[in-house]
Amino acid sequence: MNASMKWITGENILLALSMTLLGISGFPLLLPYGWHLFLHVLGAVLFIGNIIVSGVWMTFAERMGKKDALSFSAAMLNWADVVFTGPGIFLLLVNGFIIAYESWGGLKYGFIILSLGLFILSGLIWMVFLLPLQNRMEESAANATGDQLPDGFYQALRRWSVWGIVSTILPLVSLGLMVFKPQLW
Repeated sequence: MNASMKWITGENILLALSMTLLGISGFPLLLPYGWHLFLHVLGAVLFIGNIIVSGVWMTFAERMGKKDALSFSAAMLNWADVVFTGPGIFLLLVNGFIIAYESWGGLKYGFIILSLGLFILSGLIWMVFLLPLQNRMEESAANATGDQLPDGFYQALRRWSVWGIVSTILPLVSLGLMVFKPQLW
């Protein structure tokens, strides 16, 4: 396991512990409500911003077609997840649950449940497909000899792109649900 994956694992453990402790205590306001709202929105900006920028970044690196640019981009994907995606997820979930319980009485409304479900599905895609593909690309690039990257790198990149599009659309729909708060059921 490379260093960035150790950090991502640590962030996930911290999130799980925090959510468990907050859940046990009923998701109380730890700060004034406005701060929780600000931190929730900041989490959305970090999370969604990073997943969009990462896709654009890799697309431009692929279009350049240079081994060094692709190798660097592949290595930085996991670190961008450590610095932006992980903290964004933490801020979104912790503050989102606190806001849901404070303002909406918990997970009673369809837009909250569906939004959370889409967010979780996006996270599962990230953990099951995207992270392993990112690691494969990074390792493939690091072990490549010569001026070209191996075909395995490009195969992983194509799969990463497809799953990345899916896992980007899901939180964008979730964002729309949270902003417009439609009555679903």
